[in-house]
Amino acid sequence: MLNLWLASFIWAFSFSLIKGQLTGLPSLLVAFIRLAISLLIFLPFFRKNRVNRKQFLMLMLVGALQFGIMYIAYIQSFKTLQAYEIALFTIFTPFYVTMINDIRNKKLNKRNLLAVLIAIVGTFIIKQGWNLDSFPWVGFGLVQISNIAFALGQYMYSKMTFGEDVKPMQTFAALYLGAVLVTGIPLAFTSGGNPFAAITGAQWMTLLYLGAVASGIGFFLWNTGSKKVSTGNLAVMNNMKIPLTILVAMVFFGESTNIPLLLIGGGLIVLAEFLVLKSPRNE
Repeated sequence: MLNLWLASFIWAFSFSLIKGQLTGLPSLLVAFIRLAISLLIFLPFFRKNRVNRKQFLMLMLVGALQFGIMYIAYIQSFKTLQAYEIALFTIFTPFYVTMINDIRNKKLNKRNLLAVLIAIVGTFIIKQGWNLDSFPWVGFGLVQISNIAFALGQYMYSKMTFGEDVKPMQTFAALYLGAVLVTGIPLAFTSGGNPFAAITGAQWMTLLYLGAVASGIGFFLWNTGSKKVSTGNLAVMNNMKIPLTILVAMVFFGESTNIPLLLIGGGLIVLAEFLVLKSPRNE
């Protein structure tokens, strides 16, 4: 559980850093660079003989989903949403995690559906109402694509089994390889000229931090932690970054929101998470 908390705290700073430093860069480029940095960090620890061909391909698929596709949609959403809004719209991730579990078990969990409705109301309150005419549907949709990819990837990884003597550090580079391929190949075909030329020194420093710490250490902590908890606990922890991100956005990056409404809406989101946690089939 400690690994999940540490990852959530690391990611709380990522939202505002991307919004403040990287929104002018193509989402494919940002995703590719930070994932390539992560791959370079874990590559020296990789041991191909520790996994078979099927496991290697499965790890690449998990990385392509959880890191690659997730980042492409997630980073693109910053062009239309505030950092705290993106954090709020990730509230659906734990429900995707538990619904994937329900589909796998071939039985729908009605408690999760109730929790979804409560969480939506909580987000509605924090957002101080949604004007459907001006609601950022594109940004919201991109975040949901990101949520589903992240939920599916982490669930698949949490269910993978390896030999008792296989250490996560020895296999984790395979995930980043899949993510680098799914972001790098389309980048190569869509970018004209040298896409790296427009990146400033400050942006490179931000990308280095995001690649080494947020994507590298953060994902490693999260995925290794996911294998030590139940599906319900994993689902709940997916939303722990929301209050942390909003707090960081307000304290360190000057974003503002209505504190009383934040507390009321946040309380409803916590209630929704409690319902997920207490669900008898989230194991």
